[in-house]
Amino acid sequence: MTAKQFKQVTLIFVLMAIIIVSGYKYYQYHNETEYFGNNKKIKQHKIKPTLKTVIDDKNSRINAVNQYLEQTGFNGTMAIFERGQLKLNKGYGIKHFANNEHNRADSMYLIGSAQKFITGLMLKQLENEHKIDINEPVMKYLPYFKTNQVITLKQLILHQSGLHKYKANQRFKDLNDAVHAIKDKGIETKFYNKFRYNDANYLVLARVIEEVTGKSYVKSFDERISRPFQLNFTAFYNDLKLRNKMAVGYKKAADSESPVEQRPHILQQYYGAGNLFMTPYDMGYLILNLQQNHIFNHKITNPFIHESFTKQYPQPYRFGFYVFEDKNRINGKFFGQVFTAYFNQDYIIVSGSNFENSNTNNERKMEYIYYQILDQGAPYNIVGKAY
Repeated sequence: MTAKQFKQVTLIFVLMAIIIVSGYKYYQYHNETEYFGNNKKIKQHKIKPTLKTVIDDKNSRINAVNQYLEQTGFNGTMAIFERGQLKLNKGYGIKHFANNEHNRADSMYLIGSAQKFITGLMLKQLENEHKIDINEPVMKYLPYFKTNQVITLKQLILHQSGLHKYKANQRFKDLNDAVHAIKDKGIETKFYNKFRYNDANYLVLARVIEEVTGKSYVKSFDERISRPFQLNFTAFYNDLKLRNKMAVGYKKAADSESPVEQRPHILQQYYGAGNLFMTPYDMGYLILNLQQNHIFNHKITNPFIHESFTKQYPQPYRFGFYVFEDKNRINGKFFGQVFTAYFNQDYIIVSGSNFENSNTNNERKMEYIYYQILDQGAPYNIVGKAY
């Protein structure tokens, strides 16, 4: 082989290597990442065996809860952990009225604003990793987010930004569009630095997470929350492999008790604040991991879930959930679906409902179960002083 032929062969091998490496990188990119912002391309869940119905029939309190839910016509799934052990995980009523499908232990519900709790966990992780400073302005992370008064991440977290209430619009194709619309609408001065619950705050925070991590909200959720804590029955609204487990939301007809199907068309803009489906079991298991210091160490966890009205946590609401004297509370309501969790040192109670079909709403059911059947309500958290 002449020197010229050798050079030609070498050049061919080099070109082939470049093509192979480039092809692999392209494949890796399109199979391990999602579409930034709208997350149209999702890495599909690996589905594990179905969650089974659990009723601890030797436990009189759990039996009483089960009977109460049946008698009051609860439509959804309830999961209860007692001192870390699963005691109840059961579906009640109908998941899809048109198909006469019943709710089960593995039925998944649109958790609405309860997703703010998950966004809050990711923000707390980033804070502990020194990737964000919650006292810094939003503009440090989203330079285009200019408002007539400075808004910090902490003000967003505590719903004290004063931003106009967010109104979804089908013209917005993704989270990024929604956040730009929020910025354009700006601040209502009379609400600036005052508590006013507003989805806009957590939509902006979701974009902050995307900018800081360089990944979509979905990817960060998968890496930071879903996979580490084995949330096998949790998925975003457009995850096709788990679509058959997602309950359909219903509201009462205006003139009767008939269920009217709700058809959300704006979930693509609600990353961070409302487009996630979960089983009550998965939420309960995530809360359990938080309590047992598997998400943060105890020095971070204890004040995070126990303090109220302190310098670090100046109000009951923080990072997407509430800390009251006698319990912690997570709640969301969206398109006919209600998702609520109460927890203390003894119990984690999570209900997901896709149709409120009685005069006793879900919050009242949760209160009755927590206070009357399970006999909770004693002081649990520390109010007014540091942990």
